[in-house]
Amino acid sequence: MIIKFDTETIRMITLFENLTNVRVKDCLIDNATNTVYFIVESGKIGIAIGKNGISAKRIEKVTGKNIKIYEYSENLEKFVKNLIPQSNEVKVKNENGKIIVEIKVDKTNRGIVIGRDEKKLKLYKEILQRNHKVDDLVVR
Repeated sequence: MIIKFDTETIRMITLFENLTNVRVKDCLIDNATNTVYFIVESGKIGIAIGKNGISAKRIEKVTGKNIKIYEYSENLEKFVKNLIPQSNEVKVKNENGKIIVEIKVDKTNRGIVIGRDEKKLKLYKEILQRNHKVDDLVVR
């Protein structure tokens, strides 16, 4: 799947890559929460965050936005674990040609994963759709 970026997203990616020297695989900007989500190459998340979070804090200061950094993985289950660390169990199902990811989460973390008005859940679904062509994400 080809991901198309608008001008603002390209600016964010360029800024991030210049400040961290880490290549960005995907980027989403959520203007409602003033947050930018970066998906970085596998094994590069430590460099992207920087020692004591210095790189991440610098990017937040320059952009005036909150940032979240996630590590990409070719393995879908590992990517889901990177995206949603609260998930205890990850199952990938292929039903009628549709890829459905089912995760199990403790009741105490359910609200954190789903988010108010399911905003976080929708964001996770979009990230999984863009990077692994996942059709649905189910939280149990």
